[in-house]
Amino acid sequence: MYIFIEYYFIKKHFIALKSSCRDGFLIQEELLTPKTLEQQMFQEVLKQVIQQHQQKVTNIINDKKETIDYMTSWFHEIKTPISVSRLIIENEKENPVLNSIEEEVDKIEGYVEQALYFVRADDFNQDYFIVPVDLDVVIRSIIKQNAKIFIQKKIKLILEVESKEILTDQKWLAYIVAQILSNALKYTSPQGEVNISSEEDEIERRLIIKDNGIGVEQADIQRVFDKGFTGMNGRSHGGSTGMGLYLAKRLANKLGHSITITSEKNHFTIVTIHFPKLHDYYALT
Repeated sequence: MYIFIEYYFIKKHFIALKSSCRDGFLIQEELLTPKTLEQQMFQEVLKQVIQQHQQKVTNIINDKKETIDYMTSWFHEIKTPISVSRLIIENEKENPVLNSIEEEVDKIEGYVEQALYFVRADDFNQDYFIVPVDLDVVIRSIIKQNAKIFIQKKIKLILEVESKEILTDQKWLAYIVAQILSNALKYTSPQGEVNISSEEDEIERRLIIKDNGIGVEQADIQRVFDKGFTGMNGRSHGGSTGMGLYLAKRLANKLGHSITITSEKNHFTIVTIHFPKLHDYYALT
C-alpha cells in the first residue's frame, strides 16, 4: 500500500510538472507544492535552469535587435554613395566606360535592397499596410525600373494585366514581383520574350510571369524557393545568390499570397502569384 500511495503522489507531481512546461518555459504558478525534500530540490534546480535559459534567450534577442538596427542604419547610409555615383555617371554620359560602371552600381543597389528586405522580413508585422492596390500600376512601375535590361537584351514584352484591385502591401508586393521579373530577364536569352498577364476565378486572382528562357531542371523545381539554393542555372550563370525567390516566397506567404512555379528545360518558366479573394488579413504575422 505504501508503494502504491507513493507512486500515486509522485506521478501526480511529475504530471503537473510536465504540464507546466510549455515551449521551453516553466509556468511556476502551475507547479504543485513539493511534498518531499527530493521534489523541492528538483524544482529549485529546474527553476534555475529555466531562468538561465530565459536570460540567454533575452540576451540573444537583444543582440539580434542591436545587429538589425545597425544593419538597417548601414543600408540607409550606403545609399548616399550609390546616389552620388549615379549623379557622376549621369553627368558623364559620353564616357562609354561609365556604362559598365553603372551596371555594377545597379547590382550593388540590388544586393543592398535584397539584404535590407531580408533583415526586415522578421519584423514584417511592424512594417506592412494592407490596402486595395491596382495590380496594373504595380506591374508597370516594375517594368519601368527594368526598361534598360529589356532594351539591352532586346527582349519582347507582352503585357496583358487588367486593372484590378487586390488587397496587399504595395511596397512588399513590388519587391516580390521585381525579384521574379529579375529572374525572368536574367535567364531569358537576347531577343527572347516575357509575357506578364493576369486572370481570375471565383477563388483568387493570379499574376502570371512567363518567359521563354532556359527553364529550370526538373530536379531543381521543388527547391528553387529554398534559401541559398542556386541549382544548375545558378552554377552556369554567375551572380546568383539563391536568395531572390526565397525572399519572394517568404514575403508572399506573410502577405497571405502564395507563389507556384512550373518550367520545362530550354522552353519556358512560369511563375504565378496567387491572390485569394477571401482572406483574414488580421491573422497576418
